[in-house]
Amino acid sequence: MKKLSVALLVCSTLLLSACSNEKKSTTTASTSDKQETVNSSSKEKAKKEASEKKKAEEAEKKKQEEISKKVTEADTAMKAAEANLTDETIAAAKNAINAIPGGNTDLQKRLETAAANLEAIKQQTTQVQQQQAATQEQQTTNPDPNFIDEDGNGFDDRSVFNDPTARAEYARGEAEAQRQWEQSQQNIQNGYDPNGQPLLPGQDHAAGANPDGSPDAWVQDQIDWAIENGYSNPDGTPTEKGQQAIDEVNANATPTDDQY
Repeated sequence: MKKLSVALLVCSTLLLSACSNEKKSTTTASTSDKQETVNSSSKEKAKKEASEKKKAEEAEKKKQEEISKKVTEADTAMKAAEANLTDETIAAAKNAINAIPGGNTDLQKRLETAAANLEAIKQQTTQVQQQQAATQEQQTTNPDPNFIDEDGNGFDDRSVFNDPTARAEYARGEAEAQRQWEQSQQNIQNGYDPNGQPLLPGQDHAAGANPDGSPDAWVQDQIDWAIENGYSNPDGTPTEKGQQAIDEVNANATPTDDQY
């Protein structure tokens, strides 16, 4: 009887041990499955994020390429407008610039300058047309049977008709006036005078200069004064007296930040 009890106790212990081991194995397998599921989910998430990042980079690259293409097209249209100022070329350039996503500051400034130059040309053309119309109206209202207009400019040139010297001088004056007008139009189109100086806003000449780049009346007076008073040579270089004056001004000048 005692041996039977011992045997039963051993069997119970072995059975409990087997159940415990099976439970542990089941628990370990379940934990492993869960960990594998978590790892798989993390990999899928990382893969998805990488894919989305790549798509975003490709979309941004495509966007920048499109902007670059639009800028090139607008620059071409702007150059065409600057070379030939008309309402049509300005409108084409404006449409091309407006098509650039986010706009373009440099091209917009060029467009504004070109539009201002075109407006200046229109105003000058209108003034000439009004002057010619007024002259023609005066001729119609007060016809003169002796009116002479060989060059077709709408003005009576009888005062120089019988004087070859005066006629030649008159012709030179007309030619110079035409040359100045053409230079004025060219300056407006280019935005600079013949010396490369930028024009004043809405004008056909740079500061202190005529359309042909020569000094204007005020500046010329200053040049003449400097020559007459021994400060400058006729070629514009300073005399010894003029250089001394320049050195004195520079010596007394207040230093700027750039001079430190």
